[in-house]
Amino acid sequence: MPGIPEHLLIAGVLLILLLTFGLVELMERGRHRRRGYWRYDLLRFAPLRRVMESRLLQPVLQLPVVALFLLIILAGLMGEQRPDRNIATVLTWVVWWALLVFVLVVAGKVWCTVCPWNAISDWVRRRSLWKRVRDEELFTLNLKWPDRLKNIYLATGFFVLLTWLELGLGVTGSPRITAYLGLLILVMALVPAVLFEGKPFCRYACLVGRISGLYAMFSPVELRSRSKRLCRRCRSRDCHRGNERGYPCPTFESLHTMDSNTYCILCTECVKSCRHGNVALNLRTPAADLMELRKPRRDEALLSLVMLSMTSFHGITMTPQWFSWLVELQERLSVGYYAAFTLMMLVVLTLFPAVFYVVCVLSRRASGSEVPVSRIFINYAYPLLPIALFYHLAHNTMHFFREGQKLLPVLSDPFGWGWNLFGTAGAAPEPLLSFTAIWYLQVFFIVLGHVFSILVASKVARITFAEQSSAFRSLLPQLAVLVGYSAFSLWLIAQPMVMRTSM
Repeated sequence: MPGIPEHLLIAGVLLILLLTFGLVELMERGRHRRRGYWRYDLLRFAPLRRVMESRLLQPVLQLPVVALFLLIILAGLMGEQRPDRNIATVLTWVVWWALLVFVLVVAGKVWCTVCPWNAISDWVRRRSLWKRVRDEELFTLNLKWPDRLKNIYLATGFFVLLTWLELGLGVTGSPRITAYLGLLILVMALVPAVLFEGKPFCRYACLVGRISGLYAMFSPVELRSRSKRLCRRCRSRDCHRGNERGYPCPTFESLHTMDSNTYCILCTECVKSCRHGNVALNLRTPAADLMELRKPRRDEALLSLVMLSMTSFHGITMTPQWFSWLVELQERLSVGYYAAFTLMMLVVLTLFPAVFYVVCVLSRRASGSEVPVSRIFINYAYPLLPIALFYHLAHNTMHFFREGQKLLPVLSDPFGWGWNLFGTAGAAPEPLLSFTAIWYLQVFFIVLGHVFSILVASKVARITFAEQSSAFRSLLPQLAVLVGYSAFSLWLIAQPMVMRTSM
């Protein structure tokens, strides 16, 4: 697949440079504005509130997704093993994996609402599809999750492992391995659900949930309390502890302290259990959680850097240069393919954070302050999220709009057995968008991600440093690295992409 033309690459880089200086000037002029952002509560509409208070809502949304999940498992295990003729690989890697990031940008954590792994573990734990079962009747040992694992390092490790499996082992080209991977994640969700209280897998270990959790900080949708004052006066804390109408928050959140989308899974239990009707489903300013950064965490910062590294690594492995580098490394070190691939992946995985750490040291020196480098490293990792998110969108744009039409034939013949259920088995539809349209979309996404990264970085600078002069000086090295990362993203989409599978 051809990359963007040279004139678009040059125009994109120039636009990034111009916007960087313009946005910094704009943010400096508005640095005294009060914190806060626009929001509009959708639950003002009584019919929507009644729907979200219903215990039938989640199972009704989950059942079709669970049915598709089971179809993927059966097709992967029993069907034709050509990836382009089996719905397991096409629906999982071409459609779901590509569209997931688009869904996150528009609707936040809605995937968690319908997640089949979450749904099945819920049904087993509760032994009910929708009925509110008493806590003592739940099928669980209700053990405490170990304190040392109350972070998202497990999820970060699983994400790196999945990247290796996807790009190194090539699971995207194997229906059977795709099915095994789906079953493995189901076991990973189900076992903690019957051993521990709440859903520690969703909170701490789910690689999809934690990646979507950080990306959802950008989302224009949030679930929050309407009034923090009313929350502080509440003694029952039903949103956290549950009551006869709703279960306790499965990810251990409480509305009176929750100020980010990261760990909410939009299960709507708090909407059902709050006796004061103090839960809002807000439309809001995009990237509000990043702009109003309140609780930066080391584990989230690390995952942000890993996500940036691995999304870039996806693109690197599809360039023609990658294959020549890989062959050369194998010859020089006299090692096999998997050893060379793993070494190259580790280089990318460590190079991006290492460069960023050096930039953070420069930021501290430029600021002239005593703020620790560790704090600068953690706080300034969050502005990298929009760059990772929108490069991810740009990369997936090519995949989905050039390959998404391949779903049509396998809908009629999901197992590759020669069926023609809907009369589309022999269809050979054209790609959904032309290359030209995709190129402009890709450049737009990367430039937009850069804009948000600059806006967030400017906010983070003022949060990190007490003096405005120190904040501004610390920002200068960060701007350089943000421009560098965005320009590198443009360079990646300018390279011709070599597909990894026969799909």
